[in-house]
Amino acid sequence: MALKDIVNINITRQTTSVAVAAFNVPLILSTFATSKTTTAFTRARSYGSVKEMTDDGWASTDAVYKIANAIFSQNPSVSRVVVGRADSGDADVAASMVAIQNEDNSWYGVAVDQAMASNFAAIAAWVESAKRFSVLWTTDPNTYDATKSTDLASTLKALSYDRTAVIWHAQPSDGADYPDAAWMGEGFPYDPGTSTWAYKTLKGVKPDNISGKETTLQNKNCNYYSEVGGVNITQEGKVASGEWIDIIIGTDWLEARLREEVFSALVNNRKIPYDDTGIAMIEGLVKGVLQRAAKAGILQEDSIVVTVPKYADIPQADKLARKLPDVKFRALYQGAIHRTTINGTISV
Repeated sequence: MALKDIVNINITRQTTSVAVAAFNVPLILSTFATSKTTTAFTRARSYGSVKEMTDDGWASTDAVYKIANAIFSQNPSVSRVVVGRADSGDADVAASMVAIQNEDNSWYGVAVDQAMASNFAAIAAWVESAKRFSVLWTTDPNTYDATKSTDLASTLKALSYDRTAVIWHAQPSDGADYPDAAWMGEGFPYDPGTSTWAYKTLKGVKPDNISGKETTLQNKNCNYYSEVGGVNITQEGKVASGEWIDIIIGTDWLEARLREEVFSALVNNRKIPYDDTGIAMIEGLVKGVLQRAAKAGILQEDSIVVTVPKYADIPQADKLARKLPDVKFRALYQGAIHRTTINGTISV
C-alpha cells in the first residue's frame, strides 16, 4: 500500500484573477491620421517611453509626443501612456471614446490635445458618465474675469462635474508646456490616498503670475500654477464641483477594489452559503478592503463600521433570487492639511 492510498491530498488553487482597475495610466486623446505611425493606427496604442513613440513614427514636434513628454518628464514617472485616436468621421466625442475603450480600456485619466479644445465640455461630460478622470487646460482670460460665466471653468462648475479638473495657464511664448499632462504625470505614479494634488511642482512648466486673479480662479474651482515662497506649485487641487481631486480618485479606488474583491470571492469559491456564515464572509471582505483603504490613506481606520443583515431578517424574495441586500458601511475620509493658522505669544 502506498502512502497516497492512506493520505490522499488534492490541492485546488483558488487563483482565478479578476482584472484590476488601474489608476495610474493616462490616455492622450487627439485626432490624427491612421497612417501617422509605422503600422496603421486604429484607435489606441500603449507606449512606455517617448523613445517608443519616435520608434513608432511620432515626431518630437507632434502635439501627442509633447503631451507624452510632459507626462513622462515627471519624477517618478508613470510606466506607460495610452494614445487614443478620435476619428474626424466619428459622430461625436462619446463615439470616439467608446471606440478607444473597445480597443484598450486599461487607462483612467484623460489628457487632451489643445487642438480639440472645442470638444472640452463634451469630453468632460463623457468622463463624468464613464467614471474616469480628466485634467483640461484652458488659456482663456475670461477664466479670471469674475464678470464672465461662459468660460470652461465656470461652465463645468455650473454642471457640478466631479471628474474633471480645470487648470488655467497662459500659453508660453516659446510654445505649449502642457500643465494638464504634466500635472497628471506628477500625480498618477502615487497610489490613491498617498498624495494630494495641491502644492506640486511640475517639471517643464513655467509658473504664471496669478497676482489679482487668485480669488476669481478659486471661486470658479479653477486650478493654477504659480510661484509661492520661491517654489512653483499647483493650486488648489480641486475638480470642477469643488471636491478635492484625491477624494474623487480615492473613492474610485475604493469602489473598484470592493467590486473586485467580492467578485473574486464569488469566482474562486465553489459556493458562498446563503446563511449567516456566508453573510459574515462578505462582511469580512468589505471590512478588509476598507482597512486597506485606511492604510492607503483614504479613510480613517477607527471610523470604519460595516453592517450586514441577519439571515432571518432577509426577505424571502431576495433569498430565492440569491441576492444579499443591505450590506452597508460608513467611514470618514482621511483628508489632508492644506492650510493652517498658528497663534503664538512670546513674552519676557
